Amino acid sequence: MRRPEESAPVPTPTRWWRLSPWSRNHLMRPSDRAEAAIILITAVLILLAIPFAAAFGTATHARLEQQTRALRADQQQVPAVLLEDTHPAPDTPEDALRPAGSEDSARARWTTPHGEHTAIVPTDAPAKAGQTITISIGADGNLTGPIPSGGQNTALAATAATGVWALSAGALLIPTALTRTLLRRKRLRQWAYEWKQLDNP
Repeated sequence: MRRPEESAPVPTPTRWWRLSPWSRNHLMRPSDRAEAAIILITAVLILLAIPFAAAFGTATHARLEQQTRALRADQQQVPAVLLEDTHPAPDTPEDALRPAGSEDSARARWTTPHGEHTAIVPTDAPAKAGQTITISIGADGNLTGPIPSGGQNTALAATAATGVWALSAGALLIPTALTRTLLRRKRLRQWAYEWKQLDNP
């Protein structure tokens, strides 16, 4: 008899084959074959979800790259005059436009074909009022944030593909696990009934 602390033996390929839905083992009950069929179908669907997730990641990467190219095409560098000395940027919505490593900001003014613009702009170093700095603006003349790099787009696409596959696998594994639990409980009830019949001939 196996001790309780010992782990169950890992089924060999031959044992897995004997537990398959098409097995000729006469000891397999209909519920055993149903459970084996469900596990097999789930495994196949999870494997089929891999190319689907890869295609989703590829499409996502292409879309992000297209957006990046559009941003680069619309972005232009223009001079802006600081209206005040730089200072640590306050917690405002403009913080999202601050490039990495930027610690200072100041209100600045610049001119475009759309007219004159004034906004708080980030700076890479402290500066005084009246100094001219270079900023990046979009086609509408407003300040733009940093454009994602190719590496960032690739990382986002890979994350999206992995997330889609994980969600698909989870959506398949959860009902499979619930079904196995219900079948196991059904077998236990059947065993209990059969033992009861033996005890009461």
